[in-house]
Amino acid sequence: MKYKIAVFPGDGVGPELINEGIKVIEKSAELDKFDVEWIKYIYGAEQYQETKEVLSEKNLKEIKNSCNAIYCGAFDNSIIKADNEVKNISNFIRNYFDQYISLRPIKLLPNVENPLAGKTHKEIDFVVIRENSEDFYVGAAGRAKNGKNRHQIDIDRGVCKVKFGLNIETKGNEIAYQIGVLSKKGCDRAIKFAFEYAKSKNKKKITAIDKANMIEAYNFWRESVVRIAEEYPGIEHEFKLIDVAAVNFIRQPERYEVIVAPNMFGDILSDLGTIIQGGLAFAAQGNINPEGVSMFEPIHGSAPKLKEQGIVNPVATIWAGALMLDAIGQQKSGDLIIKAIESVLKDGRTRTQDLGGNNTTSEMGDAIVDKLIEIHD
Repeated sequence: MKYKIAVFPGDGVGPELINEGIKVIEKSAELDKFDVEWIKYIYGAEQYQETKEVLSEKNLKEIKNSCNAIYCGAFDNSIIKADNEVKNISNFIRNYFDQYISLRPIKLLPNVENPLAGKTHKEIDFVVIRENSEDFYVGAAGRAKNGKNRHQIDIDRGVCKVKFGLNIETKGNEIAYQIGVLSKKGCDRAIKFAFEYAKSKNKKKITAIDKANMIEAYNFWRESVVRIAEEYPGIEHEFKLIDVAAVNFIRQPERYEVIVAPNMFGDILSDLGTIIQGGLAFAAQGNINPEGVSMFEPIHGSAPKLKEQGIVNPVATIWAGALMLDAIGQQKSGDLIIKAIESVLKDGRTRTQDLGGNNTTSEMGDAIVDKLIEIHD
């Protein structure tokens, strides 16, 4: 089996981190007898500053027609501009491919410090599945000045295509508003993905997050959960309000196996999960379209001040590569990479600066490759 992977090394430390991810994946491919062809795309902030070239729909069509997945380093999105507008490459890719799922494993690895007293890697091991295209992030926002205002808002995100015509009259005050939108198809496909994921990973419980006690629209989300849960009698489901879930992340993270949440609440819980798993160095993300092309990346920034120093921890990028292998059908390889990461950290002999050691980015990648060879059967 041969896979074509589009690679965006990105900016700052991105290229050196993606090199470690590629190194680990290539060794995994050798051990498990599949092939990977890397198609490199150099678009990023640094490339834009030199050439003024930006990622185009033509490039994305090429990827759609020829590649199995997208693997990214880190982007400095703040300074990429086209036509006087900031162009966030990650968001551009996500929207183009309708990557409507954000998959974030929240797993504390051995010998990694976290802020929760008494909690170890045995208690912190779950996944947050976030609906990635709707809710309060559809861009339906505006301001209305004192008096009469007429606004039109057009939304075209994934399966959600809506037009709002608003007649707003305010008296004595200026207002700002943000409209959250949930569609039946949008809710159903995210929740269906969560149940399918739980089934494939032998998980027995799904926790659905909302704020239905205060925001009526989230009862729409709950209805989807109840309806789809009927198709999976072997998987328990429960509902948790966002504030209760946030408290439980700190007090009892062991309660959770698979969490599924609307866009905004999934964003909040994913970031909170990053802290309890030890920080950005261990936070990997899959932006997934199960029927199309998905993208995998670390969630940390490009750290331009650390560029070419060879000191940044590559675990998040390597972990993102493991998620990618799992998604394209090489689950055994993805699982073994994560086990190799765990074994290296548990052993404790190879530690980058953020872990209190003095090993380089490349040495951490080499250690994971060596461990992968050792544990492979």
